[in-house]
Formats: sequence, C-alpha cells, structure tokens
Amino acid sequence: MNSIRRPVTGQMAYDPASGRTGVVQAVHAADELLFDHQVTAHRVAFLRPERGGVEWTADATALRFPAQGDRSY
Repeated sequence: MNSIRRPVTGQMAYDPASGRTGVVQAVHAADELLFDHQVTAHRVAFLRPERGGVEWTADATALRFPAQGDRSY
C-alpha cells in the first residue's frame, strides 16, 4: 500500500512533468474520461494556476506538495 501523502482537491500541488504549481480541481480515473487527456497514468488530476488561468491535466500519482522554489503560474 502506498503511504505517500499527495495533494487532494482544493490543495496546492506541484506537477513535476510540467514544472508548474496549481490548485487541484479534481482527480478522476482515466477510464472515466471521455476525451484524450494525454496522461498515461490511471488517475488524472486537473490543476489550475492559483490566481486563475488555463487548467491542465497531470498524472495524479506524480503530484507532490510544492517546495520552496517550485514554479507557479
């Protein structure tokens, strides 16, 4: 069992694949989604920049809590 804590809906998260930090809007199983999310993971997270902007998708299992110096848009 994976005991690593990961950000959940409403929390800030760092997406290492994009190098961006944003607020988690939702997390879904990949097979529930009806569009090409281009994420190969089984769980897809939707993130949005803290001050608003364009939402993006990320591998939910790769998200981590932001550390000082992680970029934000």
